[in-house]
Amino acid sequence: MPDSLKEALLALEMAMQTERDGREFYLKAAAATQHEGGRMLFARIADDELGHLAMLQARKEALLKDGRWLPLTEHLTASVPSTPIFATPPAAGELNAYTSDLSALRIAYLRERDAVEFYTRAADRTDDPEGKKMYRALADMEQAHQDALQTEYKLLSEQFKAAMGFSPF
Repeated sequence: MPDSLKEALLALEMAMQTERDGREFYLKAAAATQHEGGRMLFARIADDELGHLAMLQARKEALLKDGRWLPLTEHLTASVPSTPIFATPPAAGELNAYTSDLSALRIAYLRERDAVEFYTRAADRTDDPEGKKMYRALADMEQAHQDALQTEYKLLSEQFKAAMGFSPF
């Protein structure tokens, strides 16, 4: 087996484990949150991670079978809400119920940031045009997740700061 094929398979294995771990995290976060919109957000991203995993698995199988990358035929779009879910402050006294959501959003943001970096590096290291295309598409999708999570984190964080008197207003 050529070294380039070994490297491609190793990168795919790492990517697949990242997607498995991400899905597990998002399912746990969805189950733990008290916020309906938060459950939806985490569940949607968990579903996206499952789609990524299937795509990666298909590429791995093709590389093992034929030594070639499959063309990217999937249309990848991130399943994130079009409007922020934490834009509307919770009712008085309900904010404390979302303290774990704030932590989950921060961890999720960091996970997605790492995924963007990983897929960007993988695209740069892959010589095959189809491999590059797939990794860039994954990086773009993870970037959309990261952006949505960062927005939600900032909104919820500002609500906590205001409730605790740390806001300048």
